[in-house]
Formats: sequence, structure tokens, C-alpha cells
Amino acid sequence: MIRNFALSVAALSITACSIIPDPAPAEIIYRLSLSGESVPANPQATVIRVDRPAATSVFNSRSIVVSPDGRRLSTAAQAQWPEGTPTMLQGALVDAFSREASIVGVLPESGTRTDTRIHFSIKNFEAQFDRGPDSAPLAVVRYTVTLANATDRRLIDTFVTRQEIRARAASVSDIVKALEKANDAAMSDIVAWVVQANRKGLIAEAIPDLSAG
Repeated sequence: MIRNFALSVAALSITACSIIPDPAPAEIIYRLSLSGESVPANPQATVIRVDRPAATSVFNSRSIVVSPDGRRLSTAAQAQWPEGTPTMLQGALVDAFSREASIVGVLPESGTRTDTRIHFSIKNFEAQFDRGPDSAPLAVVRYTVTLANATDRRLIDTFVTRQEIRARAASVSDIVKALEKANDAAMSDIVAWVVQANRKGLIAEAIPDLSAG
């Protein structure tokens, strides 16, 4: 069962019941950001299509996910991401590739032709209260990633990344910051893995769609 946890900007608490004021409090939208700046792509940069990640129902939403024990999953009350988690993380990976000159990540709807696609599944993207409801939780991010031929889906390589960052406090804003850092590290892992695969010659050279536009 997925339950809704009561969260505030200052602190997080798990309660058996709550009184909803009239009118109900407005939801707070939290954005996920990446560190670092974009760099110009090399003229011969490899172009990779970044597919929308796969996710179970709890992660396939705008909810900020928390766990009281690392097994059960719940969601933060009155707090959400600006868009669905898979779409948000898809964009985050495209942005992460923009920090690497040898690789260009593009969305499927861009119209760019490419021989290679990258796809990942969201296994963990939550804050785990492993030390109790009043202690700073652990942000856990885990993705399973595949590189494949974009035409026939022939598998090229697979990869798993897991990152954990302890939040500074049991608050929504601190949870978001910890998830940002964990996700940033995981995205850097993926980019480094793709760069290494490219250097090994595992990735076919992308062909831009010059006829588009």
C-alpha cells in the first residue's frame, strides 16, 4: 500500500491522522537541477537518443517518494516535482550529456537520426528514513541502463549505477537537495560509462537528420 506522508518545508513527520485546513494548502513544486555547465559539442560527437525511462507506478508520477523503512514507499504531501519523474530524469540525462563534448544526447522527438539509443529503468529514487522518522533520511538513486542499436534494438552494453546521499535534515527541501546530489552523481556515472563505451568502439556513429527542418 502506498500512503501519503505529511511533510512541511521545515520538517517531516509521520502521523496517523491530520487536519486539513480550509482551503487546503497549496502544493510546493521542487525543481531538480544538475551541477556543472554545458560545453560545446565536438563536430564529430556521437549522438545518442535518450528514451523515456521505465518506472513502476509510484515513480511514474510527479510525487516525491519517501520510505519509512527502505521497503514500503509513500509520497510527500503538498510537495511535487514540476513534471513526471521519468520525463524529468530523461531531461536530466540529456542535460548531463551536454557537459561532455564527445557525446550529444537527444530526445526521440528531436527528429535527429542516430544509430544508438540509451534506455534506463528507475529502480530507486526516494528518501529512506533508515534512522527513524525524526532523523535525516538517506537519498537513494539506482538506475539500470542499456545501450542498444536504435534500429533493431540489438543490445550493446548494460550498466547499473547506485548513489546514496545523506540529507542534512528531515525536511522536504533537504530531501530534494540530497536527491539532486545523488542523481547528479548517478548521471555522471552514466555519462562516464557511455564515453568509455564510445572509446571502445561499441557505439555506432550517429547520423544527423540533415533533411529535417
